[in-house]
Amino acid sequence: MTMTKLVCPECRHENESERIYCHSCGARLDRSAVRVQKEPPDDTRKRVKRMFDPQRAKIRALFFAISKLVLGACGTAILILVVLPADVPPPAKTEILASQIRFDLEGMSSKRQPPQLQYSEEQANAFLGYTLRSKQSALDKPLLDFKRALVTFREKTCAFTTERSVFGYPVYATCIFSPSLNEGNLSAPIQGGTIGRLQIHPKIAQFMGILFADVWSALERDIKTVSKLGAMEFHDKNVVLTAPPA
Repeated sequence: MTMTKLVCPECRHENESERIYCHSCGARLDRSAVRVQKEPPDDTRKRVKRMFDPQRAKIRALFFAISKLVLGACGTAILILVVLPADVPPPAKTEILASQIRFDLEGMSSKRQPPQLQYSEEQANAFLGYTLRSKQSALDKPLLDFKRALVTFREKTCAFTTERSVFGYPVYATCIFSPSLNEGNLSAPIQGGTIGRLQIHPKIAQFMGILFADVWSALERDIKTVSKLGAMEFHDKNVVLTAPPA
């Protein structure tokens, strides 16, 4: 005679009929409420042997040990990719007056002159550095110092990167956008992103905009000016801006 499996009243774990305490949580099992059934002696011996088989315990312990090792290796690899510096251009060596570029953009948006402007990647990064330098105090956060922001132009896409410092170690966050202008509306869908050298899936990268919220706020005036233009085209290493139609 043997009993059916005992269901723990605390965690609902199904235990073998021979157990007095729950194998999962250790709670005492109520054996009186279990229905008694007949079982052939050979089946009973096999089941008890299987329950106390040391080989199964070794296999289970080995499985958990390997799982921990794999998870630890994956975590270490992710951490290494995050802290590795991103493949970004060096700081711009030339000083581009932000006031001159801003003056050209405002003239293009209001007076439609000049009809077209082209800026290189280096000019854009120098402009960002000059503009954000005066907003340094607003961009610095506790334990997170803002270093710089920079762009990388590719055909039809623009990668925007921020470099911040945590306890002196640089951390890079990059979002890849495909900006476009349509009747005064600037849209920039996110195509992907990276943290350090760790690639972020495009669906997850959609939520990375919060990492750049303070920089967008610091550049709000210039973003509004660009939104008034007619068109923008991104090419390798440069961007072409077109005045709005008359």
